[in-house]
Amino acid sequence: MKIQRQVMACVLASLATSGASAATFSAQETHRGLVIHRAGGPAARLVPNGKLFRRPSDPSFVYREGGAVTAAVWESGSSAIVRSGTTESAPTVGRIVPSWHDDELMSIEPTGRPAVRTTVFKRTSCAGSSALDRDTSTREALEGTYVATLTDPDGANVGSMTVDVDPESATTFTGDVPSAIPAPLAAAAAQAVDAEVAFIYESVVDVNPTLRH
Repeated sequence: MKIQRQVMACVLASLATSGASAATFSAQETHRGLVIHRAGGPAARLVPNGKLFRRPSDPSFVYREGGAVTAAVWESGSSAIVRSGTTESAPTVGRIVPSWHDDELMSIEPTGRPAVRTTVFKRTSCAGSSALDRDTSTREALEGTYVATLTDPDGANVGSMTVDVDPESATTFTGDVPSAIPAPLAAAAAQAVDAEVAFIYESVVDVNPTLRH
């Protein structure tokens, strides 16, 4: 009976994924950072700040649209602040705030708008770990597709985010992200999840540390 319930859970997860609404946001990990696409908007990149001598007040990442820097991200531990410029005096676009056990959940907080929270990123297939979490101990268990629901402060479903984890290639993201979340803030959310994937990958036991990237 337990096995039957597990199989049914896998089937339902797969059906939910296949029936999800069209993606309004996507991001793909590259050696130059995240390539970002937002429905109705220009292509963009979230890239590490390339300044040779960074000051403590400088951003961790810059967000580029059409070759111009339009926003930046300051990281502090697992948290992040997004501003519409590269100085700390620039207006705040929003925040990414961890609100979970071992980095399983997060709160996306656009300035002046209600926060959006993720549920746990649950695997959509029956192999590997059931959720994206730090108990994952092997590369094989980590690889796969995970989906989280986005909820408003009342717990209502307002969208979703999917992450396809391939540590040897590139992590990709797709999602139905509310329009109230600006593209740079959505990109910062993807970067936060990408960093968590990298953290988990660094701890797996079946990959030679010298072969990790």
